[in-house]
Amino acid sequence: MSFQFELADSCAPKGPRLGRFQTPHGAVQTPAFMPVATRGMMRGVSHDRLRPMGTEMILSNAFHLFVRPGVESVQKLGGIHGMTAWDGPILTDSGGFQVFSMSDICKLHEDGVKVENPIRGGWIDWTPKMAFEVQASLRPDVSMVLDHCPAKPSERNEVAPAVERTLRWAKEQRDLHNARGGADSGQALFGIVQGGIFDDLRSECATGLREMDFDGYAIGGVSVGEAHAEMMTAVEASAAHLPENKVRYLMGVGTPIDLVESVARGVDLFDCVFPTRTGRFGTALTHNGRLHLLNAGFREDTNPIEPGCACPSCLSKVPRGAIRAGFQSKEINSSMLVAVHNLFFILQLMQRIRASIAEGSFEELRADIARVYRPRST
Repeated sequence: MSFQFELADSCAPKGPRLGRFQTPHGAVQTPAFMPVATRGMMRGVSHDRLRPMGTEMILSNAFHLFVRPGVESVQKLGGIHGMTAWDGPILTDSGGFQVFSMSDICKLHEDGVKVENPIRGGWIDWTPKMAFEVQASLRPDVSMVLDHCPAKPSERNEVAPAVERTLRWAKEQRDLHNARGGADSGQALFGIVQGGIFDDLRSECATGLREMDFDGYAIGGVSVGEAHAEMMTAVEASAAHLPENKVRYLMGVGTPIDLVESVARGVDLFDCVFPTRTGRFGTALTHNGRLHLLNAGFREDTNPIEPGCACPSCLSKVPRGAIRAGFQSKEINSSMLVAVHNLFFILQLMQRIRASIAEGSFEELRADIARVYRPRST
């Protein structure tokens, strides 16, 4: 079987889950974090770093790859795996969030969204069928449906039509997937739950998608400006209506506190640019909280980013003071060093989460992360 998701026997019906997601390009131990290679490349981290740091699956964006370099170019490079030089599992996002976040250059219609081509000009009619066919041509292990994702916290009268549209588009793409052979084609298709911060809309969307029997399910439309408590309520309301025997993927979430709290609510898979983007702007994630390395107090600090850390950046022993000076001089190496460290920190956190679930000590780790990385109130 190309795709299979197995939960550990010790997993309770609710709460943190320990699992194994088998794909045509290998297995992923869950809960897991996927580093983001939006256009096939990661910003600030070379791909040869990924596997040694604990990466098992990465994410790319189908819409951005369609715009540049284009589907034909990706195919000539060997598909998404050849282009990324990554032989492990890959998930492609349909680009729904990115398209709808460009509200100034996109026009929604009932059958998709027209978005201005930022490279060549003109308009792209990004429809569910087109999103599906582009991803089928890219050949990832997992593809995502095109959904309607409101780009910011929205009122109910905006979210309800987005849920209806998401379900209608999901059915269209599920039918295309079935006609192609479903998961037996070598590519899985995940549905995406929308509904904003409204529990009943989340329930409606999750239930509708479950009835379509997707290969896995994602929770979308969170981390768009809502408070942490509202996000967790939305995650819980969505997960409660998803099947236990399918992967649950929370899209675009990657802070330490959000990862741990979402795992506590039964989420298996994550992606986010947070660790690398934060690093490129000079903030390091450590076991004692965030370090803002541009602060003057680090000017003559001879310590590595985090003493005792086994990441390539810390093992290189480049001192904090030198990294700070590099940022001030706009040297790319400084941003790369902190991006690598942060990604390593998040991947190691996922390993700690998996170990704590297996050992029965997850609540202790959860409390430790909450103490160091307090959830935002707004």
